[in-house]
Amino acid sequence: MKIVYCVPSMYRLGGVERIVAKKASLLAKRGFDVSIITTDQGERPCYFEIDDKVKLYDLGINYEKNSKRFFLSKLYHFFYNKYLHKKRISRLLLELKADIVISTFFNEMGILPKMKDGSKKMIEFHFSKHLFHFFRRKGWKGIVDDYIMTQYTKTLRQYDRFVVLSKEDAENWSELDNVEVIYNVCPIESSLKSQLTEHRVISVGRYEFQKGYDRLIDAWALISKQVSDWTLHLVGEGSLRQELEAKIKELGLENSIFLAGASKDVNKDYLNSSIAVFTSRHEGFLLALVEAESTGLPVVSFDTPCGPKDIIRNGEDGFLVSNGNIEELAEKLLLLIKDESLRRTMGNKAYDNSRRFTEEIIMSQWVSLFENVLKQ
Repeated sequence: MKIVYCVPSMYRLGGVERIVAKKASLLAKRGFDVSIITTDQGERPCYFEIDDKVKLYDLGINYEKNSKRFFLSKLYHFFYNKYLHKKRISRLLLELKADIVISTFFNEMGILPKMKDGSKKMIEFHFSKHLFHFFRRKGWKGIVDDYIMTQYTKTLRQYDRFVVLSKEDAENWSELDNVEVIYNVCPIESSLKSQLTEHRVISVGRYEFQKGYDRLIDAWALISKQVSDWTLHLVGEGSLRQELEAKIKELGLENSIFLAGASKDVNKDYLNSSIAVFTSRHEGFLLALVEAESTGLPVVSFDTPCGPKDIIRNGEDGFLVSNGNIEELAEKLLLLIKDESLRRTMGNKAYDNSRRFTEEIIMSQWVSLFENVLKQ
């Protein structure tokens, strides 16, 4: 079976790139003929390791350059790039003769259903529908956003399958009858579990507004008044580093909260922690939460749309907190900090529950989906 993934690039450190690299490699190891088509990769190396059997093709469209152009030039290149993209991907797909071609909801989204190359077309969404509501603008611009959303829906109907990352998000697309739910593969499969003895809480994610670290810092300010020997470590990087540093300093938490930066061994970071916490404003799946559970960490997360509700079994392997409730978040973290027995019980459950996201289980679901689509 020949599978083709379409993605803007593979040189970035991003969730989509990480998951595509992982799935493409796992399918190649299972004997599938797998290719990845990019539009903006150029000569840059892939950030994540990809199996040597996976073929890489770049169309040289360079959509990224358009953001730096002036209005008229930007308008011209918008249409020219679309024309070029359609022409080049059509030629390549006819050569590849794929069985299934998969869009990742980027520039190829509206192009693939029109391709008459004999392949089945699927699309996978690495975010959630709530994202469109979150970024909907006000006034007449909001009317434009609503129109774009209706066009997205029309395009999605043309695909043989539309794969989302959570049951919660699938309910948001009730107007479509081609929706499937397949969770992301956990990138970490370790037989090691945290000893849960370090007085260390961890959160992994980008220093961006979406991740809600401003809310986490506010919650930690409440916690630090009751415990002085625990620290909070934010593992990641992003544009809000200076703002977060200023907020930490303003609250006098310099010796309690640490912006650890990006990690080369996040598995080790989890193993050296005792609790994981997540405060995102919105998500597609929240893969870091699954990673944390796979190392035996109990978790506390805002019940943000979408993802945490599908992963956490509330009160069993962690706690789901009302989205934005700072006091409740601090309360649940303090409960785990002070109760080592509860920490261990929930940590063991977290490790067991994370087995739902293993390579074997998730990739078998993908293979079954491919086979079913080809039978139609």
